[in-house]
Amino acid sequence: MVERLAALLRAALDATGHGTVSLGRELEIVGDYLEIERARFGERLSYDLDVPPDARRCQVLPLAVQTLVENSVKHAIAPSPKGGRLRVEAATDDGRLTVGVWDDGPGFTMSAALPGHGLENLQSRLAARFGGSAALSVVRRDGGTLVTLALPRTAGE
Repeated sequence: MVERLAALLRAALDATGHGTVSLGRELEIVGDYLEIERARFGERLSYDLDVPPDARRCQVLPLAVQTLVENSVKHAIAPSPKGGRLRVEAATDDGRLTVGVWDDGPGFTMSAALPGHGLENLQSRLAARFGGSAALSVVRRDGGTLVTLALPRTAGE
């Protein structure tokens, strides 16, 4: 657990020096974060990472997916006595990468996000890096909430 925490902290510190990272690297950080949270929540937290290899090579903002996952854990899973489920999925199509984080929580809307909230900060980072070619959306799906990050597909070196 200490090694996972150290990896998460290293990633947070390294994020300031990188414009983008591979989705594969980002998922390693997400995995570390989720395992730390699983130690906290036990069986109350279940998750799945459903990301094909071609999507893992694409570039994302550092800690972008981790922000979405943390939001789900904080607002959907932690408050529920029974916990919850979380799924990270990704796909590439027509020069775009979409990454979704789904949870079985009660849901929310982007308009409900408070100023300075993680999702608002992520939207600002997306706009600064990709302009209008990136988007963050929230929809209800499959009895839960899906937050989707869509951005131009760029492959890593």
